[in-house]
Amino acid sequence: MKIIYTILVNAIALFIASRLLSGFVFEGGILAPIMVGTILSFLNFILKPVLKLLSFPFIFITGGLFLIAINAFLIYLSSYLLQVMDIAGTALNVADILTYVLAAVIFGIANWFIHWFLKDE
Repeated sequence: MKIIYTILVNAIALFIASRLLSGFVFEGGILAPIMVGTILSFLNFILKPVLKLLSFPFIFITGGLFLIAINAFLIYLSSYLLQVMDIAGTALNVADILTYVLAAVIFGIANWFIHWFLKDE
């Protein structure tokens, strides 16, 4: 059940980012944020711990701000994977790197919230 909550919160966070940031646009209706949220949840589960371990010195030196760069990379990777999978006309178009960083901040806050909310389970 925790994975479903995580996917839902990630999809909602990405949808909110698309509404707040003009350069962060989904194509394909409601299916697109759900698909990107699903891909991003699995990347967070599988790839993020490895990236955090490998980049620990940068995370330590920057006081955790390098985690924003990791989240931005994961959002980029999930949009690329969505494009490669070519699922029913869904796409995520991002204007520039600053948009990735701002979306990563929104996504990071949402992930912090879901981990704080589900820590008792």
